[in-house]
Amino acid sequence: MIERRNRVCRTDSASTQYLEKVIAVLKAEPHKISILKRNCEYYQKQQFLKKGFQRAIEHMQWLLAVDDDVERICNHIMAEDYIGNKLRQYPLLFKGVTTL
Repeated sequence: MIERRNRVCRTDSASTQYLEKVIAVLKAEPHKISILKRNCEYYQKQQFLKKGFQRAIEHMQWLLAVDDDVERICNHIMAEDYIGNKLRQYPLLFKGVTTL
């Protein structure tokens, strides 16, 4: 009989705490979504970026272009799907949202 092992999802508690603070600030101050848009524009202009970071920027731009509802944007960022995982992988996208 084959024994199956469950994958353990490793999460970095520091980055998770940071993203939870970012989400809380975005929900409290929805105008800070403009910071996310500026960060995407700034990093997209950089000449040398990893492909993963470029894809994360594209996903964030799609998300911001499609929806203006802060609650849904935050839900997409924290979702356990491909896009949510990709966005959480690059916390530089959220730079400047909190005052940490």
